Amino acid sequence: MEVKGVWAEPESFISVFRCTTQKYAETLLKKGEIKFSTPSSWVKYAFEKGEGRGDKVEGTMATFHMFDIERVNELNQKYKAYSDLVRMPIDQRVYLKRSRDMELPCFCFYILKQSMFDSPKEEGKHKLTATIPSSYFRDFVDNLNPQEVEKLDQKDKPAVIIIHNYKEFEQRIINALMALGLNREEIIITRVSYIDFNQYDEYGWWDFGQRPPMELAIKHNRFENQSEARIIINTDDERIKQILIKPIEIGSLEDIATVSNTYLYEGMSVEITADLELLD
Repeated sequence: MEVKGVWAEPESFISVFRCTTQKYAETLLKKGEIKFSTPSSWVKYAFEKGEGRGDKVEGTMATFHMFDIERVNELNQKYKAYSDLVRMPIDQRVYLKRSRDMELPCFCFYILKQSMFDSPKEEGKHKLTATIPSSYFRDFVDNLNPQEVEKLDQKDKPAVIIIHNYKEFEQRIINALMALGLNREEIIITRVSYIDFNQYDEYGWWDFGQRPPMELAIKHNRFENQSEARIIINTDDERIKQILIKPIEIGSLEDIATVSNTYLYEGMSVEITADLELLD
């Protein structure tokens, strides 16, 4: 029987990666050292060193052209309840953000989705291949070429940590965070959606309509190659936020992860063997 070339669950993912430095990859593998960052730090990085690891429009709730008076009034009125609303001008546009959400601790990782593999048209065992684009790895080192990377200190050279058992990895993080005093509902684990902010041209506008802090799960499609999922710590507890400024340890990951100390400048090809069957 011929099978339609469509995955039943295209958004489910097979594996998880994190691009990092060799020094951090070692501590992540041996100690389970998890480093949280904040959206505001990614914005700062983008302004100082360029976009890739950084993103100027991170955490956008709505955006409009600064001379679109109708939209200025409409969106300012809609979001006026947020006393911490920030209006960030970039070029001729304004990006509305919440300063509170921009300081929430976040941990990001790459998810390898089923949809990245071509779905065979026949049942049975198949070898399937997907490619993680070179831009994902280059973004992390600010687009340095291999010769420039080779000049870096060994500890600062790029590495990739591959998580083979994501569910166990996620549970260990949740356990460690709850041990700090967080409630489970304060730990948001979500995938990032990617949208072309510019599809309605220079004078277009967007209102993402997300209930805060879920605006942190929307990014410009320029970053779609990062295929990101995030852990967002949605808390106002300053004690916990202060703790998360420094890495936390969730225990060795050597039983569920491996490290590749390689700069994958040309991208990475992933091959899996799958036994497929038709679903009605």
